[in-house]
Amino acid sequence: MFNRILVFIFSFLVLLVSISSCKSDGNADTTAPLLISSNPADGATAVDPKATISFNYNDNIVLSPSAPILLNGVAVTGAVSAQTLTISATLQSGTTYTLIIPANAVSDVSGNYAKEIKITFTTTGNPVDGVFEAEKAAISGDAAIATALAGYSGTGYVNTNTGSVTFTVQAATAGYYDLNFRYSTSGNKKVNDLYLDGVKLSSLTFEAVNAWTILSAGKVKLSVGQHTIAIVKNWGYVQLDYMTAAYNAAGIGAFNIASSLVTPGASTQAMNLYNYLKNNFGTNIISGTMANHSTNITEATWVYNNTGKWPALTGFDLIDHTNPNQSWVKYSAPFTLGQEWWNNNGIVAMTWHWRDPLTKSGSFYVPSAATSPDTGTTFDITKVSDPTSAEYKAMIVDIDVIAGYLKQFKDAGIPVIWRPLHEAAGGWFWWGAKGAEPCKALWKLMFDRLVNVHGLNNLIWVWTTDASADAVNWYPGDAYVDVLGMDIYPGANQHGSQYISFLKVKELFGGKKLITLSECGSTPDPALMKEYGDTWSWFMPWNGDYTESDSHNGVTWWKKFFSYDYVITRDKMPNLK
Repeated sequence: MFNRILVFIFSFLVLLVSISSCKSDGNADTTAPLLISSNPADGATAVDPKATISFNYNDNIVLSPSAPILLNGVAVTGAVSAQTLTISATLQSGTTYTLIIPANAVSDVSGNYAKEIKITFTTTGNPVDGVFEAEKAAISGDAAIATALAGYSGTGYVNTNTGSVTFTVQAATAGYYDLNFRYSTSGNKKVNDLYLDGVKLSSLTFEAVNAWTILSAGKVKLSVGQHTIAIVKNWGYVQLDYMTAAYNAAGIGAFNIASSLVTPGASTQAMNLYNYLKNNFGTNIISGTMANHSTNITEATWVYNNTGKWPALTGFDLIDHTNPNQSWVKYSAPFTLGQEWWNNNGIVAMTWHWRDPLTKSGSFYVPSAATSPDTGTTFDITKVSDPTSAEYKAMIVDIDVIAGYLKQFKDAGIPVIWRPLHEAAGGWFWWGAKGAEPCKALWKLMFDRLVNVHGLNNLIWVWTTDASADAVNWYPGDAYVDVLGMDIYPGANQHGSQYISFLKVKELFGGKKLITLSECGSTPDPALMKEYGDTWSWFMPWNGDYTESDSHNGVTWWKKFFSYDYVITRDKMPNLK
């Protein structure tokens, strides 16, 4: 009996051990490592740029080589020692970082993967005193880090492709900062957009270069704290090496506007208008509209019907006035309507889309910019230097024809804001197709012909520029220009300040000329003009949708424009006669 009892007890113990063993096998380790702490902690705002980034788990860990750890979108390396993961990265001062350890990157020795870890932190220091490497910035889309182009700074550069590069900065002092980019364009001119805190500020022209080159983008206005500065694709990719941003204690400085018009013996009315423009510049902004098909006040009337106020300025276009004896051309309309506008204290502006001087009815666009190449013109502006050429003679004929229409305004005592040869540097019009020198020669020829031959002393001369580094090479000179205009089309529903371009033009041309928004799509909010300093002399949206559509301006925005007491409408204009 006793032996049976012993056998029974032994068998029972074996069974217990067996059951225990089975339970252990059925409950193998399935618990993933848990994060205990990180250095820096998520949300930290005063991290030493020299700090080591590390993560401590509750178990020994293994790092997978196939799951990249990302710091501001850039892959970084990591090393494991027991329960600690250490990240290898160079941090910049005053920069906000987001570090992501994906869910399939860290596991325990049993292969249990930890959940994704994401932390955000900001380093100390004032970044605007340093260099921001593009390869350390946040990149998106198909922007990619590269090293093929020699001479870069840091560990590489970024091919923007169709993506974007976003730098995060921390401003210690409120004010203006000089912004520069080191870039290359593989020998092709490119345009990309500059965004500050998600708002488009300007389009930047990256000139056609092969070597690394510095683009002085202008001044950005920063409040104290964190900001993002992004380069976003517009037209063409660039190779971006780094960005610098440095606080400018001098700010934007003052203008020193020329006291007189460039035309000798300018008419009394022209001087009255010029002095009015000068006295309002920087304080008030003059509103304007452009004729819808050149020779009417349809847009001005639309604005009046929807707001109860007339814009102060109306623009016409002498686009078809060199094409004689056409029944459909309203040759007399600009003067007839302009005289009535002036008699109601309004301002008259005139543009000239100059059709091919040889054909009179041809295009003003070069073939590459025309609706189809065969509708463009190949008119050769370089013949401006050859008075015996057919092209030169044709240009003189056209200038003389236009002089006759402008003389109507002179004889009636009406000053005209005169803006010919606009957007020349773009190269899409024949007058800019052969470069700066022949265009400047034509401007001076026109000036001499209108002022000295035809005696037109009622013109205020507006040169349309851009903010590129090459802009000064196109400039006819201070002796031939009264006002600098910019034509800016920022895109639909973009009413942000355009102060980057405004201040850059001021810098390029020494602050000696008034600056105006001579054409635009969506108009900057005048309140932002006042806040950021781009108080344009006047603004004039182009016709059609640019004036009437809600996607650009539309009724709501026109009412808002006119709600500001510093936006000048025609009823606020003095008698300048």
